[in-house]
Amino acid sequence: MIHTSTHTIDRTGLAVVPTGADDKKAYSIKCTSKDDWVFIHEELEKDGSLEDNIPDPTIVCPDKKEHSDTRATYMLTDAEAEDLRKHPKVVFVCIDYDVYPGNYSPDPKDIVTSVKRFGRFNKTVSNYRAWNTAPSTPPTSQAGIGATDKNRTGYQILRHTQKENPWDATSTGVTGNDHLIIETEPKQLGDGTGVDAIVSDDGFWIAHPEFVHTDDDPVGYSTGNALTWSGISTTPGTCGVLDLLLDGPYYIDPDWFNADPSNRLEQRWDGTTVPQESVARAWWSDASQRSVGFSTIGTTSGFSGSYSRASCNGTNTAKPSNGSDHGTQCAGQVFGKNYGSAYNCNKWVLNGIGSNNAGINGSQFDIQKLFHLYKPNYDRHSAISGKQNDDKNPTLSSNSWGYRANTIHSGGYYWYRPAATDGSVNGVSYDSSNEPAFFDRLGAAGDLSRCKGEMVDSSVTTAGDEMSEAGVIFVCASGNSNQTQQSPGDLDYNNYWATNAQGQSASITSTHTEFGLTCYNTINRRGWPQALGKTTSGISTAGSEFPAINVGALDDQYSSTGYTVLTDSDYKEKIVSYSDRGTGIDAYGAADDTLTADGRNSNLTYVHPETYSGLSLTPYDVDFGGTSSGCPTVAGWITTKLQYNRGWDWRGVKDWLKNSCGAQNPERFYYGDDITSFTATSGQWEDFHAVNQYGDGPVVIWDAPTGSPTEPQKPEIKISNSPNLKISGGVEIKFS
Repeated sequence: MIHTSTHTIDRTGLAVVPTGADDKKAYSIKCTSKDDWVFIHEELEKDGSLEDNIPDPTIVCPDKKEHSDTRATYMLTDAEAEDLRKHPKVVFVCIDYDVYPGNYSPDPKDIVTSVKRFGRFNKTVSNYRAWNTAPSTPPTSQAGIGATDKNRTGYQILRHTQKENPWDATSTGVTGNDHLIIETEPKQLGDGTGVDAIVSDDGFWIAHPEFVHTDDDPVGYSTGNALTWSGISTTPGTCGVLDLLLDGPYYIDPDWFNADPSNRLEQRWDGTTVPQESVARAWWSDASQRSVGFSTIGTTSGFSGSYSRASCNGTNTAKPSNGSDHGTQCAGQVFGKNYGSAYNCNKWVLNGIGSNNAGINGSQFDIQKLFHLYKPNYDRHSAISGKQNDDKNPTLSSNSWGYRANTIHSGGYYWYRPAATDGSVNGVSYDSSNEPAFFDRLGAAGDLSRCKGEMVDSSVTTAGDEMSEAGVIFVCASGNSNQTQQSPGDLDYNNYWATNAQGQSASITSTHTEFGLTCYNTINRRGWPQALGKTTSGISTAGSEFPAINVGALDDQYSSTGYTVLTDSDYKEKIVSYSDRGTGIDAYGAADDTLTADGRNSNLTYVHPETYSGLSLTPYDVDFGGTSSGCPTVAGWITTKLQYNRGWDWRGVKDWLKNSCGAQNPERFYYGDDITSFTATSGQWEDFHAVNQYGDGPVVIWDAPTGSPTEPQKPEIKISNSPNLKISGGVEIKFS
């Protein structure tokens, strides 16, 4: 058992690192280039290599990682690993963390951190905001969620159909109307068709009616999944969600499974033909358990051998046995039929962080990379439109989890706005006797005073970088530590802390551990996985770019209690107090008190009003919040844009966010003070609703047109000032 600040983790039976100095351990080695890796690999396989810093005996390579040009896993003693680190062709030698989940797999509860337009409902529906509190403005009779309110949805949909908040008094005429239930049908430009959206999280109850065909489906919702739509599954299925680890191999390599269907295939509870679990797991880890065409693409084996449908997905008669449900909530906001914007995308889930996971420390990224690179060219959007695309579907990954440390506020030294990163110009320093506000307030509004530092390069970061380089659009939650994340070159980018032991001699290269992995003591940089894909290595700042789409959280209320500078008369939209903020945040999404699917029954859940034949369990919806909610909200809307911009990489997404979605109007959105006016000790760090930016203002994602010729366009009506034109009474113009 391992104890964290809040949870006890049962690690019984999980592999741990051998403790003997002479014991062989799984080490990941990365080299400077492909050619250098080939050289090192060949030398390690020699019996009696003459190369300096190469062990004499033959070294076993249990995981060659053919899908990576520069890394593989080898069995080394500690001394052999230390010697290898000295070789000029080697970038790093570190433990292969996924091999030893007993040491390095964190508790998922500790890392989970949402033009001509068309509607999906073809009717008016209830759009809830701040729904869990009885409203003080009309309608006064609604407290909570209507028990029979079918096709209800949360504000993560309607809010993001337009740039400015439709609950604003400017739009409604009602002051302080954050509790107002708006009865309307949200209209969107896209629905995610032809895009593979992956939610990597903990367990998922995919049998929730939000993901399964019912009699109450919105008219615009398409029944089926990627296997049935592509014709790979010869049987129809009623659940729209597939598991990437268990079902992805059949999508990639159907010939292998169809060659021996009685031993390799089965029917899932919903009728979809899917792989047998053991065969699917073997496909990822054993190159001989595939068709010949996929035998050389590389393998990955860092996932749990207990990864199963029962543990990670559940059925219509049983919830997932791993006890997790955060993933259900996130999936609902990406592609739920009522709660998600991308409700017709190819829906995939991956238990990347929960119990019996896919390998949180690298393997989950390798699985997504391989899926993206080798999935078929089938494009449902083309099949529907009749316009053939020759490229593969875009792939988006939504990740509402993150690493952080719980030992930072234990006393030490703190440096504010240093002019150099090598310790030569330290900036203003403080010690534990006068902990400054810029540091003291970290985590005060949300995450048990925990916060994150930039992760040191390792096999974990490399696997994530490779996935991003392959083309997967990576969206992640920024974190719930009210931490200011800045961009390279910003005033606070190099702020850092150190322990008493490190003292005044410390530099920004000082480190600490987060769930066993090494991170720099930076205070205002992206952590992990927020820095995934970083284009420079080490602590370097010059020219750094961050492919990950980093998402902050919007508040559902205007005036609030606690840490605030707002008054009841302001009524501006704002970020929620616990959300990370700063120039490092790419977009904000509806988050606090959103509405989504859930698999539990608690004081935060409400019975879901829709069901289907064969469902023997009561489904629930949940009051969901945090940047964990903002992330899938943003991921879903980006998915609807990839539908019409299939060649976008992360730069295309960020360009659209910055230039098309654009900054919010400070007259209607609360900015707070310009961070350039802050000092290390100023009370401005107490304003937990400030965005702590300068230059461009905060971006709230919305359904802004992209200019793609395939995207539906908003029609224009021009009325000339003609003396013969007379209009009297009310005029209503509708477009279908």
